Amino acid sequence: MPISRPLSPARMFADLVGSTTPAPARPLLKRVVVMGGSVAGLLAARALSGAAVEVVIVERDELDESADARRGVPHGQQVHALLAVGRMQLDRWFPGFSAACVAEGAFVAPPADLRPALTGRNRRLRSVHPGIMSASRPFLEAMIRRRVIALPAVTVLTGRATGLEFVGETVTGVRVEVGGDERVERADLVVDATGRSSRLGEWLEQAGWERPELVRLPIALTYATGYFAPSEQPPEPPITLLRDLPGRTNVAVYGPIEGERFIVMLSGYGEDRPATTIDDFRAQIRDDLPERFTRAAAGEPLGPIRLYHMGDSRRREFASAYRLPARLVAVGDAVASFNPTYGQGISSAALHAVCLESFLATQPDLDAPAYGFFERQRLVVDAAWRMSTIMDELRVGIPLHHTVQERIARLLTRFVLTAAPLDTTVEATATAAGFMLVHPDALLSPPVITRAAVAHGREAVCRAQAAGRQGLGWLTERVNELRGRDPVPDEAT
Repeated sequence: MPISRPLSPARMFADLVGSTTPAPARPLLKRVVVMGGSVAGLLAARALSGAAVEVVIVERDELDESADARRGVPHGQQVHALLAVGRMQLDRWFPGFSAACVAEGAFVAPPADLRPALTGRNRRLRSVHPGIMSASRPFLEAMIRRRVIALPAVTVLTGRATGLEFVGETVTGVRVEVGGDERVERADLVVDATGRSSRLGEWLEQAGWERPELVRLPIALTYATGYFAPSEQPPEPPITLLRDLPGRTNVAVYGPIEGERFIVMLSGYGEDRPATTIDDFRAQIRDDLPERFTRAAAGEPLGPIRLYHMGDSRRREFASAYRLPARLVAVGDAVASFNPTYGQGISSAALHAVCLESFLATQPDLDAPAYGFFERQRLVVDAAWRMSTIMDELRVGIPLHHTVQERIARLLTRFVLTAAPLDTTVEATATAAGFMLVHPDALLSPPVITRAAVAHGREAVCRAQAAGRQGLGWLTERVNELRGRDPVPDEAT
């Protein structure tokens, strides 16, 4: 009998991205408590709504149908994008979701109008994905929230999670503070979706369990966002993202969003902080960016420039923890949060929810730690982490600890990414990986590496020829000087 080989990360990732996992025929759980009602918590609740009789979302902020910015999302008024992979899952969970967003004013950028996100090249991109949705974070979250809280199995409890309850080796509930009183919400499964500031590791350690390792990469990123009414000369194309720009502005993006508005974001690292006033913001755009950005910010300002600082990218290594309690998982930024200029946050949260569906579809032993879930999730985290930290790691000069295999993968990935501006096929694959449509290992396939090598070789030859022509021109000028003649025009050289 032939021995089946384990699936490659690229294949497993493709299975998750293309997932059509149906809900179980019967509920596996009586009651689930999701700590946190932001996007990750909402999507986890949706994924679990078919596997549980009741799903309770515990959230400090009032969760209603409004699209107002929430206190619990301090970066909520910055630029957010919904990548195609996230849209695919949302349209699966909520049929017609994308169409409803567009009907209410969101904008979907066709691939031909989107500049490459990783290479920063000022040219149209070949169609490698169904487009990115441009909308504000409060709008997208509200569109998701309305659909989740309308599910029969889902209820919302306004309160603050303060700790976990354990019986033996199992999490049995969540301590919740409601109106100044504390009570215990019993659960057959607890989901931590409390974001970057999650206290789950602290709670586990206090109860005698292992605190998952926290990995940080300092990035000292500051980004600023302005909202503007449409100008008399709208920019063309309607949405643009440019990356790794020279000077003060490292990343810049603009696009139309709901409410007939344009949103414009500038970001920089370290001391290269973006402007904080409307006049300085516009001046920075004029100095650093193409004219279409000036058009995007030419309309009437709709409020002040909003600033946000992110000190580091971080991830918590749940899959590597040797001792965890049963009936506990974590999703979203509570597990990993990345440089936001790559736009991976919402789509990563969607894929974490897909991992929950995939895990429960195996009929797991829920009285054992959920390593089957965390292994699936690590695949998603690894993919986003490699693509978002690979350049930041070089930029800040602080190498992370990697296995030998991962170090080799990163060296080859950088080699391919630097070839992306030189070859349209390599560029398309790099963009698909950056947009989480394929695993970054797709960049390491022999055909892609071969094309990258050819592109680098061709570029080296062109540079050598240019240097040779420059050297010949210099030599001709020196000879003419010695002869007392006028320099030969460049065309003749």
